Formats: sequence, structure tokens, C-alpha cells
Amino acid sequence: MRDATEGQQEHIETLPLFSTTDKDGRMTMLLPGRRVGRAAPLLPWLLAAAALWALTGSVPFGALLGLAPTPAISMFLGHPVTVGVAVVLLFFAIGATGGVYSRAVEQFGQTRVAGLFVSLAVSGGLVTDAGVLLLWTLTSDPSRPFDLEAIATSPTIPPELGAVVGAGFALWAAIALLRLPGSIAHARRRQTDIARLRVEGSSFTGTLTDVSFANRWLFDLPMFTVEVGYIVDGAPRVVSAHMRTSADRVPVVGSRILVLTDDRGTTHLELDSSNGATFEPDVRKYAAPDG
Repeated sequence: MRDATEGQQEHIETLPLFSTTDKDGRMTMLLPGRRVGRAAPLLPWLLAAAALWALTGSVPFGALLGLAPTPAISMFLGHPVTVGVAVVLLFFAIGATGGVYSRAVEQFGQTRVAGLFVSLAVSGGLVTDAGVLLLWTLTSDPSRPFDLEAIATSPTIPPELGAVVGAGFALWAAIALLRLPGSIAHARRRQTDIARLRVEGSSFTGTLTDVSFANRWLFDLPMFTVEVGYIVDGAPRVVSAHMRTSADRVPVVGSRILVLTDDRGTTHLELDSSNGATFEPDVRKYAAPDG
């Protein structure tokens, strides 16, 4: 048995990622030297991405889905120059959304949390755009009744269609917003455990004894279940975990694994690359299928 030290942390790689408690997008990492994640640094990126999606969405909502308060505004939103500007803004929106995702992963070490931030940026921007246009449309002609049957009976595209599409984005945004606090709390708890184990936990050198491919991928990253054997006070122990990695970084049986534990029963695994990790030589063996 030996204490976890800063020297060991220098050998920690982002992949493979292990978790004895979670799988798929809930698996959490904490890069060496990083503090537990915070949402505040993400807010400027989130608001910028949402604003860009709102500006981009004004063209399809106003020109195609009937949410334009006047025919003149509808013609303006459908003008080729306006459409061209919207396409340019779309590329900026996609870039800003990618920034939200990468920074969320960097902060919270979870693809699940990052995905929820992306969902909130896209849906929040579009529903804000739809809501503003719908309110403007209704207030510009208060005498016009709002009737959902107009979607099927109107000879032109009615505002009701845009309202329904906007309601769909509102539901998407509400779901993301409701799930986000709990997901952030979960990621922070996992990162807190990892940080505590690295400083206060007991560290053992384990050996990867079994690697089972789950025949699943998260994006293009293959998922596995693994077993790691290690010795505590002369007695052998085995811990099971989920593993996510890239196709070219699949450790083979016999690889050294750091097992960090504490008296609370919390366990964290990290690849001990200081001992010369060996990976599956056939990088195509676990590659995600095309299409």
C-alpha cells in the first residue's frame, strides 16, 4: 500500500476512462491539477451560442413557419441576402456551440453534462426567437384569433405552425434545464471523490485481468467492462468497472492499473502509464462501424 501522490498524477491520461459506478455519458474524469468544475465560466459561451441560434432561427421561423408580424418582414426574412447572413450566422452558432461542449467537458469531465449544455444553448435560443416573433405577430393583429386548426385549414402557412414548432423547442429546453442541475451535482460529486482519493486515498498497483467489449460505442469510443485485481494486506481483491476509450488506446490484459480507495468504500481506477502501458495493436478491432 502507498499513498496517492502528485507524481502518480503526472501519468494519468484522459483515455482510457474508468468508472466503478457509472457508464456511458455519466462517466466522469478530472484532469490532474484541475479543480472541481463550475458552471459560471460556461455562461458567457452559453449565452453567446443561444443568441446566435436565436438570430439564425429568425429566418426559418419568420419566412417559413409564418411567425412574421407583417408581410414586409416576412419578405425581408426570406430575402436571399438575409438567408445568406443567416447561413453565415449558423456557422458561428455551430462553432460557439462546439465551444460550449468542449468547455463543459473540460469543466465537468462528463459528456452527459456537456450534451445538456448544448441542448440548452440550441433549444433556448430557438424558443426565445420563436417566442419573440409569436408575441410580435399576435400583438400586431390582436383581432386575429389564435386557432390551432388553422394549421390544417389555412391556405397559407399560419403562425400557429410556428407556435407548435416553437413549443417543441420549449419542451426540449425545459427538459434540458430540469436535468442540468442534477447532472452538474452528480459530476461535481464524482470529481470531488476523485480529487479526494488522489490526495487522501490509499493507492494500490493493480493488474487488468479481464477486458470485455460491450459491443457499444459512445460516439466513436468503444465501451468495455473490465476487472482489475490487486492485493490488500496480502489478500487478493477484484474490482469491476466500466471503461471508455479510443480504438487505439485499449489496454490489454496484464496492464498496470492504479486503484485508489478510501475507508468509505469509494474506488477510482486510472491507467498506470508509468509502467509502460500496452494497448491492443489492431486499432481496427474496436473501431466504430461506418455509418
